[in-house]
Amino acid sequence: MTKKIISNVPNLRYGLCVALVCLLGAFAAAQTPAPPAAAKAAMDAGLQHLKDANWQQADQSFDLVLMFAQNYAPAHFGKLCAALQVTEATIRDEWKVAIDDHALFKAALGHADPAYKRLLEGYAAKVNERIAAERANIPADAHKPGDSQELTINGIKYTFRRIPAGKFMMGSLADEPNRIDNESQRQVTLSKGFWMLETEVTQGMWMSVMGNNPSSNKGLNLPVTDVSWNDCQEYIKKLNELKVAPAGYKFSLPTEAQWEYACRAGTTTAYHFGNSLSAEQANFNGRETKDVGSYPANAWGLKDMHGNVWEWCQDIFGDYPSGAVTDPTGADRGSARVLRGGSWVYDAEYCRSAHRGSFDPSAGAKARGLRLCLVLE
Repeated sequence: MTKKIISNVPNLRYGLCVALVCLLGAFAAAQTPAPPAAAKAAMDAGLQHLKDANWQQADQSFDLVLMFAQNYAPAHFGKLCAALQVTEATIRDEWKVAIDDHALFKAALGHADPAYKRLLEGYAAKVNERIAAERANIPADAHKPGDSQELTINGIKYTFRRIPAGKFMMGSLADEPNRIDNESQRQVTLSKGFWMLETEVTQGMWMSVMGNNPSSNKGLNLPVTDVSWNDCQEYIKKLNELKVAPAGYKFSLPTEAQWEYACRAGTTTAYHFGNSLSAEQANFNGRETKDVGSYPANAWGLKDMHGNVWEWCQDIFGDYPSGAVTDPTGADRGSARVLRGGSWVYDAEYCRSAHRGSFDPSAGAKARGLRLCLVLE
């Protein structure tokens, strides 16, 4: 199971989780020989960890419960495993996962014995209620995640992808390989949807607005490089002066939170592809930049979020605040600006979804570029 830590979980959610786990324990005991004392101890420990909001430890305890169930109650192992997975998805606020697992739950109903079927039906109703309540906190969006919108600016086509409002765990787990200390996890809510450019800004896009091409490796469909954060602000200023953004929107660099949320596109792994990255998926540890869009997109249609060029973000670089936050915009003071995504120069570990780079905003380099957003004014 994936292990995560989250804070500030409502008492209702804890109560639902405890109720489900207790019912599961009672059901398993009624249907199978008495489990060893260690299994009961693991279940009790998991419940206590839930009460104390020690989510990673609870997850580990339930892993032990499943191990004992597999060894001593094989007939009911699959049912217990599925139920605990849904429980964990619920307590971690991962509602997309909860919905997916709930669909599996419903599919299993027709094959479950009567006692287990009643248990599943009761819990399914509670999951639906909790998901509906959570969704009510996120504004409705007329667009689906990944929907495209095209603008033509000075004869150049820009394709943007819809990024929905939502919640996610920003940063990396303590056991993610190659993580660094400034990636501590916290829950982030982005209260407004936005649009993000499908690829990095190309040299053709830059030249059509700025009238110059600072890039070391030249090519109209290659990402513009050798641009500083300050250069990007001038480019964005000129774009906004053209008055070509959709009504109510303006061009901007993404905030660091917007960038990671869009990169992950609902995933929790080191990369949006999974926990590893290959040369077929991204341009890293290579010889030069590649044409934008040369590699597969993530679930929301964004390409080259890993590798090719570092992408400037709007934020001043600094430590993450502790606890859950809404619409964060970075540190209040500091000299460096955030860079995300890694580049063709660096190894894969620097391309992880959670990896944070930073540099002097006045300095460009052959591995630094940008990606635009359209955000509400």
